[in-house]
Amino acid sequence: GNLEVSPPVTVRGKQYPLGRILIGNYISRAENREMFKFVRDFLYAQLVQSPVELYSDWLTVGHVDEFVTFVPIPGKKQFRMLMASPSACYKLFREKQKEGHGEAVMFKGYTGTDTKRVTVNKVLSNEVMAQENQYVQRCIDWNRDILKQELGLTEEDIIDIPQLFTPDDTSGHAAAYFPNMVNMLVLEKHLGIPKPFGPIINREC
Repeated sequence: GNLEVSPPVTVRGKQYPLGRILIGNYISRAENREMFKFVRDFLYAQLVQSPVELYSDWLTVGHVDEFVTFVPIPGKKQFRMLMASPSACYKLFREKQKEGHGEAVMFKGYTGTDTKRVTVNKVLSNEVMAQENQYVQRCIDWNRDILKQELGLTEEDIIDIPQLFTPDDTSGHAAAYFPNMVNMLVLEKHLGIPKPFGPIINREC
């Protein structure tokens, strides 16, 4: 999860036919979350896939696959980069609220946590969560800029996937509030996407 690789890219005229390695980096070393030095040295020594270090210390698990992945598409570029986006999620929820779906219930059938009765209105009224997700979005945007620069991407190459995060009770780092669709399994043209258990509107999630 904290060792990913991009599709083949060309960056500032340099080709990476096997893509570039993506690894999470940590500012805080107190919890011994840093990748082993011999692993890091090995990744840099192989040269071909020139690693890109991303900031993932804000996450409870701290893995890059919690906020970025790549999916294949037809065409010249052949892929799109997916990024978790609290901003996109809040925008979607506000749109549904304006459409009269504020009492749409989330987490129906989900047994992973104590969700009680969570609605769109309840999520949007949670100011603590909103502040936390503003911070998370800044962390993701920082990584977004790094990835655009180091993979030679534009905004047209990126798709924002609605996702909210919540502080972990023990560490204070962020964890996915509902199952994270970005943290999917990509098998060539087939995607194993976690069910988000989002608001049920017109019998659809």
